[in-house]
Amino acid sequence: ILMYRRIFGEDEKGKSPDEQLAEVSHKILNKCAGVPLAIITITSLLASKGTNKLDWYEVYNSIGRGMENSLDVENMRNILLFSYYNLPSHLRTCLLYLYVFPEDYEIEKKRLIWMWISEGFIHCGKQEQNVFEVGESYFNELVNTSMIQAVYDRNGMKIHSCRVHDMVLDLIHSIASEENFITM
Repeated sequence: ILMYRRIFGEDEKGKSPDEQLAEVSHKILNKCAGVPLAIITITSLLASKGTNKLDWYEVYNSIGRGMENSLDVENMRNILLFSYYNLPSHLRTCLLYLYVFPEDYEIEKKRLIWMWISEGFIHCGKQEQNVFEVGESYFNELVNTSMIQAVYDRNGMKIHSCRVHDMVLDLIHSIASEENFITM
């Protein structure tokens, strides 16, 4: 609704009035992962492109790595940086570790937590919690702050894995490089 109202006007109820744009707009919205700021940023760019399907696909293909010079993306990056620096240091370290995974990769929750443990990022907290439970709480905190996106099991009941939004991954890559956190 946010996307279509911004591009086509107040009368739109959540679907594209132009059938040719429906498929590409759905793909773009998936890349935005429901993040209103991402939707608004991309929608502003799309509004300037008009309703040419090829122009929209060009925007879709450029989302993520190719947009670093865009002013809108720079504003989004600043907001993401603010969110990153407001994380506790232990969560920043765990988030930066996601640098080792490729774009659009689905990261299994248990595997990721064990990787954090093996790197020494997680230490036992309260006496009644083991180190894996502490890692699970870190994972859940990153999901709750929307820095990583939860992927649920087939039943939709438990978080099985996660993904990192392209814009967040770009931020992680730049911070990890600046901090010499991980070299690839």
